[in-house]
Amino acid sequence: MKRKKIHFTIEYIVLALMVFTLALDRRLLPPLLLLLSFNWLVEVFGDVFHKLFLKTQKSMVAFPYKWNNLSKNRLILALGLYSGLFLLYAIGLLYSENMSHGRFDIVSKLSLLAMPVILFTSDSTFWNKSLIKWIFNLFILGCLIGIAYCMFHSYNLYQTDHAMQDFFYQKHSAFHHPSYASMYYIFALSIMLYNLLNQQYKLYEKIISFILIPLFILEVFLLSSKTAFLVMFFVAVLFIFYIIIHKHHRLLNLSVALILLLISISIFKFMPDKYNRFLLKFNHIHSFEDVKEDVRYTIWDTSWEAAKENLPFGVGSGDIKDVLKSKYSERSLPYFNKREYNTHNQYLQILLAVGIPGILLFVSGLFYTLYVSMQKRCFLYLVFMLIIAINLLTESMLERQSGVVFYAIFNAFLCLIAFIIPHSKLPAKP
Repeated sequence: MKRKKIHFTIEYIVLALMVFTLALDRRLLPPLLLLLSFNWLVEVFGDVFHKLFLKTQKSMVAFPYKWNNLSKNRLILALGLYSGLFLLYAIGLLYSENMSHGRFDIVSKLSLLAMPVILFTSDSTFWNKSLIKWIFNLFILGCLIGIAYCMFHSYNLYQTDHAMQDFFYQKHSAFHHPSYASMYYIFALSIMLYNLLNQQYKLYEKIISFILIPLFILEVFLLSSKTAFLVMFFVAVLFIFYIIIHKHHRLLNLSVALILLLISISIFKFMPDKYNRFLLKFNHIHSFEDVKEDVRYTIWDTSWEAAKENLPFGVGSGDIKDVLKSKYSERSLPYFNKREYNTHNQYLQILLAVGIPGILLFVSGLFYTLYVSMQKRCFLYLVFMLIIAINLLTESMLERQSGVVFYAIFNAFLCLIAFIIPHSKLPAKP
């Protein structure tokens, strides 16, 4: 048991580092993921070594021990749904021609397999509310440092060219594409707001949250991701419904939510029109013909045509880029071909890569997340699912480390929490 506690401690520290660095430097994520996976493998095969060669009969071999954890936590179905997509991509290599790109794609998606396997097989008796809370706090801290650096970065640019655009969109986002950074900050916002509404913060934490929440809202607007504006709206609606249904401190919580909503509306209203990309796009659309002129519509239409031609199993894990470039050439879209645009829609990306089995499995996973979040009353998991589901409509977020690791970590972590909290009396402190 002592060895298992040591391995859990290493697992927790590495997981905490991954969560902290998510919003900062994605280059640290692959080595940390490898370290996390290596620790899990050492735990499993280390016990086998002790059993076979050191004749330690009292030691439980980790294979059945891990399986028992998985079974005890009732996460076998979740493991199949969430890690199955990775296995389908691995199978997709068998009918891919571009093996180089296929292998790179498989490696980049390793977290889809590793995170559910590692977290779902962890011993729930080692987890407690304090450890869970620190994971979320470290993620918020990483986001806060990212925001502070982006502000500093924009200020330095402004000192050189005195252009207000330095504080908006891609010039402002120093670490990630604005869509990914906005996704992080909206989820961090949701964590803070959820804990405030449920009285899970101490007084000093409430004060800090009341300061940070408007700052995070401001940052999302400065990043000017059009999808993020939609996500913010739907998350706000979801929280208002949650407050109405939730009986405890209903009036106080509703007042807090309305104040934050007014802050959001005020920031949106006072943003310079020429930097408000959502408003510019909205005002530009007068008919469906205007929608067709959008770059994304062209990409989606091209991707959908390519996907239909390669049903039911897709083009394979390695040939997506080549197939899309060929389609762009057929349609006389040299700029799209040169930029090597992906589908800019994860659902289309999966359909094109691994066909109907892939998209059915992935969508089933999303619906399972919806079911678990409602059945286990894990509201934060529901919010996470909403944020992911909407963002995947306009970006192929599982094609980048910034997106796939974020999804893999928090999807597995929130699912684990949803299952172990109702069935384990987690202590408040370690």
